[in-house]
Amino acid sequence: MSGVLNTFRNFQQQDYPYFRRIRNNIVVALLAVSLIPLIIIGGGMYYYASSVLKQNTLSSLRTEVLNHKKAIDRFLTERTMDLKLVSNNLSLSQLTEPGVIESVFISLNQEISSFIDLGVIDNQGRHLTYVGPYQLISKNYKNALWFEQAMKHDVYVSDVFKGFRDEPHFIIAVKKVTGNGAWILRATLNAAYFNDLVSELSGQKKQDSYLVNKSGIFQTGSRTAGKLMEQSDIKQLEHFKDIRMEEKDGIVRMTLWLEKVPWLYVVEINRRDIFSKLYHIYMLGGLVFLLGAFMIVWTVILTTNRLVSMLEYNKSSIHVLNQQLRRASYLASSMELSYGFFREIKDTLANIDVAAAWIMELARENRLDDIKKNIEQVKSEALRGQKAIDKFFNFIKPGDPIITEVNINEILNDLLEILKEEFSFKNINVKLDFQHDFPSVRSDASKLRHLFQNLVLNAMSAIEQDGEIIFATRSAEDGVTVIITDNGKGISEENLKNIFDPLFTTKPQGTGLGLSICLNILKRLGGSISVKSELGKGASFIVKLPFFFG
Repeated sequence: MSGVLNTFRNFQQQDYPYFRRIRNNIVVALLAVSLIPLIIIGGGMYYYASSVLKQNTLSSLRTEVLNHKKAIDRFLTERTMDLKLVSNNLSLSQLTEPGVIESVFISLNQEISSFIDLGVIDNQGRHLTYVGPYQLISKNYKNALWFEQAMKHDVYVSDVFKGFRDEPHFIIAVKKVTGNGAWILRATLNAAYFNDLVSELSGQKKQDSYLVNKSGIFQTGSRTAGKLMEQSDIKQLEHFKDIRMEEKDGIVRMTLWLEKVPWLYVVEINRRDIFSKLYHIYMLGGLVFLLGAFMIVWTVILTTNRLVSMLEYNKSSIHVLNQQLRRASYLASSMELSYGFFREIKDTLANIDVAAAWIMELARENRLDDIKKNIEQVKSEALRGQKAIDKFFNFIKPGDPIITEVNINEILNDLLEILKEEFSFKNINVKLDFQHDFPSVRSDASKLRHLFQNLVLNAMSAIEQDGEIIFATRSAEDGVTVIITDNGKGISEENLKNIFDPLFTTKPQGTGLGLSICLNILKRLGGSISVKSELGKGASFIVKLPFFFG
């Protein structure tokens, strides 16, 4: 008994490296099959999801910025319409009556306290009446820039300036022309209210929004870029349509012009704030991948270790059984002992069967639920990888013509590279006789690949085994000629006139569609195909393609 145990231990130690090498190869193969599809498919899905999320985030931000810009335009338009309404419904004499301008001012500010003061100014720049917190009734604006512009236009919105108040503000002026001359209804907007309106979006999105004029001077305050009436870093401004977006030092800047005033609306936001959800996806995707990879590696290693251990044990058991069988041959003279021996053999085989069934059960039903789930996941990912490959093959199938610059020699070289193993297996020698100094043709590369593939496979079928195919290209005045010659069986004269007919074939397993498809492709591409052949001496297919198609 001790001798058998020693034999078992010695054999297991000798056999261990062999099984471990097998185990290492299995581990590498399983990990490759499991992780490569996970990386490819997971990475593809992650890239697609992140691209869509990024695009949707920027689109949503663009829409929000555009809506906010419209709100600023609407505010300025409504304030202008308020002043127009007053100037159109009240005459100069009515506005200058005692108490009228005060009533108008109160009425304008009932809904929104948007005006600081209100005044009527004649065509000489003098205040005729005024209501507001400043002592401006005696001021004359004849030489003021805004007054000159207001007299030239019916409506004028000024840039931010200090003026007689010696503090930043801007005004809206509406000119009214009567029989006695022109006069101006002028209002100063509430700067705090307007600044809050412009910066409303930045308060919600942790970003900075402000206005600058054509010279790049701040027309509203900025949290980070600069102060009111200072020079911004935005220079050389030209009017443009829609929204412009640029990124610098991790800051995304969106700019667009207001419609009613030549001011540029600027929104700046930290890139990380915009794509915070995307960064969360980065972290979550990385965590899921690491966790999945860990579970796959752990499952593969644990399973292969168990299987290898059982193989080592059963291999040793088989060796012991072999020793017992050898010994039994020397005891054949004793019938009774023979019966006992065969019963022992039967029991041993039963034990081997149970052990084999146990191994199969362990491989089929792992004891850990998590391992089952991950094995199913591995299968699922392998299936998804197969579907992704099928999608790729479907993608490269010939479709509607897409006309591009095509190098005929490159297409033929690519095709020969794919079929080189098949050529080697069938012992078919390939010779190339390419002309390299002709230009590319404008044609459909996908359909040309399909065309030449059918012709090459047709030539290989004609040769079957041990032959030669010659590929030649030549340039002509109006296009390129491709000649594919084989030394196969050739085509009889009576079949030559029918080989391009649909469903015509001389091959037992053929469909009769290959050459018909070639002819149809060339008709669509403005080319032609002809054949020269002699039975028993091979065939040459001549394809002519124009330089320009479409």
